[in-house]
Amino acid sequence: MKWLIDEMLPHATAQELRDRGHDAITVADLDMRGAPDAAIFDAAVNEQRVVVTENFADFAALVDQHQTNNEPCTPVVFVRKSSFPARGALPTHLAEHLDRWARRNPDPYQGLHWP
Repeated sequence: MKWLIDEMLPHATAQELRDRGHDAITVADLDMRGAPDAAIFDAAVNEQRVVVTENFADFAALVDQHQTNNEPCTPVVFVRKSSFPARGALPTHLAEHLDRWARRNPDPYQGLHWP
């Protein structure tokens, strides 16, 4: 699966996903740190990447806007860092979680996901 990891999540998550055979990059890899969420969403759409973020409000609104206007969209996976172990283990646990979700959902629908 092709992932785009939002900037509030650990950068190392992308490497953990690549180690599991995924095509994963971060917002920083695109030189988009601090970019508006709409620009990040558009980049994900253009590259056909699944967005992984904690930012439910903004990305849910973008999905709704794109679907309402029949514009290209992408899957957006919402996660909460607080749901995973802390102390440096977050990238590994998050990547394991996303990898399991990707195996169960190899062709996810365009829209919102809570794995």
